Amino acid sequence: MGIFLMLVSLPVPSWGQESCFNPDLSNDGNVGAADLILLLSYFDMAWPLDTGITCPTNMEHQGHEYGVVQMGNQCWFSENCRHLPAVSPPSSLEYTPHAFVLGYDGTDVAQAMTTDAYETYGALYNFVAVTEWDLCPSGWHTATDQDWFEMEAHMGLQETELNTLGWRGEAQGDHLKDSLNWNGTDNYGMGFLPGGQTFTNGTFGNEGAYVHIWVATEYTFTKGWYRALMTGSDGIFRSNNVSKTMGGYARCVTD
Repeated sequence: MGIFLMLVSLPVPSWGQESCFNPDLSNDGNVGAADLILLLSYFDMAWPLDTGITCPTNMEHQGHEYGVVQMGNQCWFSENCRHLPAVSPPSSLEYTPHAFVLGYDGTDVAQAMTTDAYETYGALYNFVAVTEWDLCPSGWHTATDQDWFEMEAHMGLQETELNTLGWRGEAQGDHLKDSLNWNGTDNYGMGFLPGGQTFTNGTFGNEGAYVHIWVATEYTFTKGWYRALMTGSDGIFRSNNVSKTMGGYARCVTD
């Protein structure tokens, strides 16, 4: 059965409704989308803009309450992962799981968690920790390359650019950056901050101008996929040409 309806949000007069069909099915005094959704449900049809996804406003995991935002059909953490079962100095360049806290050069987890950097940015991880540690709650996972593709497409990144390397998009990077403590517009509430990274020379760097975000999709034994945002660009950087031993941040998304 083909049904084509156009409903305009208009006040519904009270006179003359007793003897005819009342289109105000929701009884809110207006004829609009809510009435169309109800009408379609009578025919076992779905409203095409109803994704069926309802994201919580926050999610508790391992003692921390994360903010959550909806990006199209996905629910994302609005801050970086904070799971810290162990902490290492940035000189720990190994292909086994390691976590770091920006500016902290010790191994005391409790001490690392008291730092301003941990409070602001969360934890840095090497690629192996992102893929092997339990950073996300049940029903969630660390974001993959495909998850990023979906989010980037939702923000308007062209399909022809999604699978390319380097800087992509026009203003999508700015739309992800925090607007209070960085130079972004934070259109979606993702609030990415310039928390820097660790380097293969065993140091921290780029705080205030850059953020390295690991993508939990395998590339080679030694190198991993990632995204980056930078002060000097309004796009989103995609690459696989970095060592898995480096420290970057991670985000969780629903399964």
